[in-house]
Amino acid sequence: MIYIDKSTFPHSYIEEKKFDWGEPYDDITPIFNLSIDPDLSDIEYTIEVLGKNNFKINLEKLYNILLNNEENYRIENFNNVITNRELLLNNINTYLNYNINKTSPWEQSFDRYPTENDYLESIERDLNRILLFERKEY
Repeated sequence: MIYIDKSTFPHSYIEEKKFDWGEPYDDITPIFNLSIDPDLSDIEYTIEVLGKNNFKINLEKLYNILLNNEENYRIENFNNVITNRELLLNNINTYLNYNINKTSPWEQSFDRYPTENDYLESIERDLNRILLFERKEY
C-alpha cells in the first residue's frame, strides 16, 4: 500500500514493504518543499529551506548564530557580510512560530530516521547548492 502521511510536516510518502523473511515495514520519504527563489543569497535561501520544511533544530541554531554574530566561526562555507541581520532574524522567527506545533517525520519516529543534518546534506547534493547551517551535532 502507498499513501501520503499528512499528520507530519513536511508530509511523507509512505510505501508499505516487507523484508525477504516477510516482516512488514514502512519506507518513509519526506516530501520537501524546495520551490524557493534561486536568486536569494545563500543565507536567505537556507532560511527558506529550513523554514518551509520544518527543520526546527537547525532554524533555532541559525537564529542563535546570527543573533550572536557567530556565523563566521560556526557555519562552514560562510564568506559574506550580513547587512540585513534584523530581517533575517525576523524571517527565522516567523518560521519558528509557524512550525511550533508541527511535527516533522524525523521527530515522530526518531529511531528510524536520519537526522535533520542528514536530510539537509541530501537536499544540498540534490540542489547542487550550498546550504549554510552548523554541521556539528552535539
